[in-house]
Amino acid sequence: MTLAQWFSFNGRISRKTWWIFYFLIPIGINFAASVLDTQFGTPRNALPDKSGMGDVNMGMFSIIAGLVGLWVGLAGQAKRWHDRDKSGWWVLVNFIPLIGSLWAFIVAGFLRGTPGYNRFGPDPLAPDLPPGGYGGGYQQPYPQQAPGGWQPQGPPPPPSGGWGAPPPQGGGSVPPIRRG
Repeated sequence: MTLAQWFSFNGRISRKTWWIFYFLIPIGINFAASVLDTQFGTPRNALPDKSGMGDVNMGMFSIIAGLVGLWVGLAGQAKRWHDRDKSGWWVLVNFIPLIGSLWAFIVAGFLRGTPGYNRFGPDPLAPDLPPGGYGGGYQQPYPQQAPGGWQPQGPPPPPSGGWGAPPPQGGGSVPPIRRG
């Protein structure tokens, strides 16, 4: 995965890619940023004690890592929603109190994406399959054509035993037309 793909909101990713590149690596980056803040003694943002939060313990490196992590996290979640054949705007489900973040975490980390090609691209687990419809895996959209792309036109040939019912014998219900 390239750096541009890591920050992009386009395409689909598998659960494994999400766990590695959008969950574990950002945790490692945040940990490294905390170590750098401690090592270099960067000033921390201190809130007044009246807020009840005290010292938020975020130095310059942690703030930068947090902003980058926010962008990367939203991009990864959007790509996982795409894998489920849903719009990336479903990341807004995180704003539903109590259950929103849990719902997004379960979708991103545990639910299988749409098998086959969907409107957001090829299946990340089987990218070599050709497109053939949305969400149902590979389906041949048209019947096989004759060599060269020519398809015969007209009604199908009659079955080997004829068209079915034998032609009527004798006089029919309509009298013949006499001309004079």
